Amino acid sequence: VVLLLLLSCTGGNYSSNSVTLIAHAGGAVGGEVMTNSLEALHAAHNNGYRYIELDLNFTSDSILVAVHDWAEYNESMGMEERGDSAPTLAFFMSNPLPSGHTPLSADGINQFFLTYDNLHFVTDKISDPDVLERFFPDLKERMVVEAFNYDHYSALIDRGFEYVTYSCLAEDIPSATMKHIVFSWLFPGKKIERLALHTSAFDYLYMKFLLSISEFEISLFTVNNLYEIPEAASQGLKFIYTDSMLP
Repeated sequence: VVLLLLLSCTGGNYSSNSVTLIAHAGGAVGGEVMTNSLEALHAAHNNGYRYIELDLNFTSDSILVAVHDWAEYNESMGMEERGDSAPTLAFFMSNPLPSGHTPLSADGINQFFLTYDNLHFVTDKISDPDVLERFFPDLKERMVVEAFNYDHYSALIDRGFEYVTYSCLAEDIPSATMKHIVFSWLFPGKKIERLALHTSAFDYLYMKFLLSISEFEISLFTVNNLYEIPEAASQGLKFIYTDSMLP
C-alpha cells in the first residue's frame, strides 16, 4: 500500500479559469521580466493582474526594497566586488535599476497598492510578521505571504494576513506537513492546508506521497506555459506565478 501511495499522485482536470495568475516580480514590462520596478507594477495593473508579487530584501540601513537578491543586483550594476552586500537606501533609490526602470522602496510599494484597492500584494522572500506589519501596516488584509517556517505561518494567519501559504523551500516542510496534516490529532496547531511549490517539487517522491494522501491548495511557480503545469498540481491549484501569461 505504501509503495502504491509513493508512486501515485493526485490527478485532475486543469481549467485556466479556475486559478488566479500572479505577476511574478512585478510582471513583464518593455520586454523585461523580473524587474521588481514601478513600471512593472503599472504594466501588470494595466494588463489585468490583480495579484502582483515583489521580491523584498533589506538595504544596508535596514529598509525593505524590491529586489530579487543583492549578488545579482551588484553584478548587473558592475559592482561584482561587493558580492551579496546590500547598498544603502539612498544609493538604491538614486540609481535606475539594471533594466533602466524605477526602483521601489517600501514607501513606493505602499503608495502604489494603496492607490488601487482592487490589487493584492504578494511576497515570497520575507515572512516575518513583525517585519511585514511594520513596513506594510495598511496592506496585510490584501497580502499573500509565503511562510518559511511554522511559527511565521501560524502568526501570519493569527494576525489577519489575507492568504498564507507554506513554502516548499522551508527547511522544516517535511516535519511541518506531516505533523499538522497527517497526524494532526496528535499535535496542536494550525493545519498546513496551502503549499507554494516549484514545478520541480513534483519530481520528488516525498511530494508525490504527500499529495496522494492529503489535499492542499497549491500556489505554483514559475509557469509561462500551461503545458508546464504538472498533472499532480492540477487538483487544488489556486495561484500561478507567471512572467508572461496574461489574465
